[in-house]
Amino acid sequence: MLLNLEEIKKIEAENKYKKKVLDIKYDSLPFLDFHSTRYSMTFKMSIGQVYNIAKANKIPFFNLTSACILSAINEIPEFKKRIINKEVVEYDNISAITPILQEDKSIREIELPPLKYFKTFKEWNDYIQYKKENIEKEQFNVPANKRDEEPIVNFSCIPWIHFDSMTNVVYSPLQIYPVIAWGKLEDNKIPISLTVSHIFFFGYHFKLFYDSVEKYFNNPELIIKI
Repeated sequence: MLLNLEEIKKIEAENKYKKKVLDIKYDSLPFLDFHSTRYSMTFKMSIGQVYNIAKANKIPFFNLTSACILSAINEIPEFKKRIINKEVVEYDNISAITPILQEDKSIREIELPPLKYFKTFKEWNDYIQYKKENIEKEQFNVPANKRDEEPIVNFSCIPWIHFDSMTNVVYSPLQIYPVIAWGKLEDNKIPISLTVSHIFFFGYHFKLFYDSVEKYFNNPELIIKI
């Protein structure tokens, strides 16, 4: 079981909301007058190495997949940009929020903090397992209308379907925070859908996301240091 749980919670609370205001004028941002700035792209990505290492080391496949994607997006500044009171800010780090299916098929959400808050992957993995097992007191409760200013990305795993594409709900036309969903493993590949705001994301940033995720999917040992 995870040691120093309270220490890690303290580190998480002290660090996750650090941000800086960028020298970008709100009125200069593109697409502010569009009906919606949201758009999506779906990739099929090889992930067999993640599955094999997860199985060999008795790590939940969902946890290692999430760790790879979470590490990837923390390397890309555009994932960490938000608009708060008409100022463009950038967070130092970003977490993921993910639904966890309960026995009664209801959904509760937990927060997956950045791996850099932890000394080892094992500590991070144990912490996520702790959150799953204690979800009643560890669930994420920030309402939808407050999430767009938070340093969070929405993760959603749909392990029953190997989909070709998908759409996501839009809370407001200028919604910023990204949504990442992935599906069933087939032929060593999973589909990954990324939905973002065109205010900060362009085609080149989809490429950065793909390259960074691919790096960790091909080399999950970078995450768990085996």
